[in-house]
Amino acid sequence: MAGALKRPKTGKSTKGTPLLNTATPIYVQLIMHFREQIANGKWRLHQTIPALEELAREFGVTRVTVRQAIGFLEREGLLTSRRGRGTTVIAEPRRDLWQSISDSWPALVASADTIEGEVLELAQPLRLLESSASPDAELAPNYHVVRRLLSRAGIPYLVGTSYVDKRIIDEVGADSLKTRSIYRTITMSRRSTATRGDQTTTVGSADAEIAFLLEIPLGAPIVTVVRRVFDQHNTLIYQSEGLFRSDFVQASRRLR
Repeated sequence: MAGALKRPKTGKSTKGTPLLNTATPIYVQLIMHFREQIANGKWRLHQTIPALEELAREFGVTRVTVRQAIGFLEREGLLTSRRGRGTTVIAEPRRDLWQSISDSWPALVASADTIEGEVLELAQPLRLLESSASPDAELAPNYHVVRRLLSRAGIPYLVGTSYVDKRIIDEVGADSLKTRSIYRTITMSRRSTATRGDQTTTVGSADAEIAFLLEIPLGAPIVTVVRRVFDQHNTLIYQSEGLFRSDFVQASRRLR
């Protein structure tokens, strides 16, 4: 890869700069690091940041790689560059946009009721649900598929794909999804009651489609949350996959 890092033989960084890893594209790691420099105040508002050449030497990368990262943060509205005047910090990353990941069904239903933002309907996936990932569970005869892009304050943060037992949608009515969350719609069913569920959270990287939809660099970190909910008949009535921008997610639990 162009712009590969030059690692010291000791395995430690020079000048106090954190080492970058090879699993994520270099320019993406620089974007994350530069954004953090702004967020923690090391690059202050209205301050001129180090020149491209200086940053390139510090990280052992090419000037083009640094320029690529700086350009992304300019489009994000955090930096601005002027010929002969360098690059200046003009805004700080938003800190009030975090989306908490609920760890119980009641909390999930309640939190979904309070989510505010813009919703864009996306084309439904070609593939349908294949497995419940639970050997003793049964699949519903058919599923109603919903795929959405959620934004807050004009920033897209989640691409979500949900499969709901179509019998629940037929019972409650598809119009319910226009005014209520999917979770709330499920609770309105009389034929099915959510009795158990599981949630898996993993960290991956954005492919071309997700990078485009979430307006993040290709290969940038994303948090994938997969949820499955089963009813009293041990039927999988809901499964979802949510792909979050990593800078929009926080997960916290009390240690016991």
